[in-house]
Amino acid sequence: MGRMGRGWRVAELRQRGGVLAAFVAACCEDEKRARAARRLGARLAGFAPADRTAAEEAVATLERWADDLADHPYRPVDPRPDEADRQTRDHYKDIQHERLTVAARDWRKGARLSLDVYLSQLSRARGLDPRVLEDAYYLYGRGTMALDLGDRATAVREAGRLRKLRDAYAW
Repeated sequence: MGRMGRGWRVAELRQRGGVLAAFVAACCEDEKRARAARRLGARLAGFAPADRTAAEEAVATLERWADDLADHPYRPVDPRPDEADRQTRDHYKDIQHERLTVAARDWRKGARLSLDVYLSQLSRARGLDPRVLEDAYYLYGRGTMALDLGDRATAVREAGRLRKLRDAYAW
């Protein structure tokens, strides 16, 4: 499993574990287990991609404890796949952001600004074919997702494609 794969998996685990830890801590009548769930949730929030195995073990423990409360009316349900991906992406962005150098953060801000400007210019172009605008939103989405996931090469490529669209249609 590559670095991104480990990071994505830990983001999934951090998100799911955080929900389960909060549920167990709030709803468990055993105060000792509730404290343990709070501690485990706090530890899980600090796990990095290298801690994948420990994160999996922590979530497995929290899932067992949550299963003990299976009949509780507030037991969290698994999110739909699209919602799970959105939540994981948010957590993954946090993990990536924690590991970035100042120079990398500055570059990402600049790349994001370029994507924003190109899309804005295309959006204001008069008489633009709706398909071109649809392509622009698609490229913008790919570029911003690549930035969020730390894929610099893809972000650069999509910003370049969006700039070419802008140059062809917005000027």
